Amino acid sequence: MYPETILPIVAHIPHAGTELPSAVRDQFVQDPEELWREVVTVTDWYTDELFGLPGIAKVQTPINRVVLDLERFVDDEQEEQAAVGQGVIYSHDSRGEQLRRVLSDEEHQSLLDDYYHPWHLKLEMDIEQQLGCWGHCLQLDCHSFPDEAFENRAPYEVTPPDICLGVHSVNTPQWLIDSCRMLFRDRGYSVSVDFPYAGCLVPDRFAGNKQVPSIMLEINRRLYLKPSHREAYRLGNVPIKTANFETLRNDIWADMLLLAQEAQCRV
Repeated sequence: MYPETILPIVAHIPHAGTELPSAVRDQFVQDPEELWREVVTVTDWYTDELFGLPGIAKVQTPINRVVLDLERFVDDEQEEQAAVGQGVIYSHDSRGEQLRRVLSDEEHQSLLDDYYHPWHLKLEMDIEQQLGCWGHCLQLDCHSFPDEAFENRAPYEVTPPDICLGVHSVNTPQWLIDSCRMLFRDRGYSVSVDFPYAGCLVPDRFAGNKQVPSIMLEINRRLYLKPSHREAYRLGNVPIKTANFETLRNDIWADMLLLAQEAQCRV
């Protein structure tokens, strides 16, 4: 069903897409330019390139997270960000402004059926395929984060690191944390664990499976994007990569290869 891979890695890349399908455009109440500014603000820009090591399985989508956030809990009672209108389906933007009209139950369910459930099924199938081929699978939850906190979140208490590692309660072994920390620090990057973001998405069916070691990798956008204010992003304008982009990408790819090699030895 899927092309063969040559490395036992699944990269989960949920927030790199920028598209707003025509079928859902009428749900948004902001004018096109302001809506685009929000897309620019919340997108994990170029993470599909930063983590797009050839030969791995990549689970990614062109759809932007303002349509539906694939990494949030479906149940708003479980989702912390639902309190600010950013559960699995955003009603408000990152500044607290209304983003979307009130949806009917049918529209809400349609978003889950069209985008959320197929995505998670694809992630599960890719992990299963890697397990069938290799006997193990290193799952990487791949993101970026802004150097200054979003307006609807508390400000960072200290200067954020270059790299944030997110830990799953049962699928992130200590060796994986230690290796990620060492590899990135040896390349000159500052690293923290579960700050400013925490956790790692793992499908429930693989929770506790020692053959699926998993970790979240969050890259600070200051490492590879030129700074700019929200107001600078007129409709269609996108953030510009810095000269450091290729170096950062190559460092990430090299570390992914080393982690895959270690996973094979340990798992």
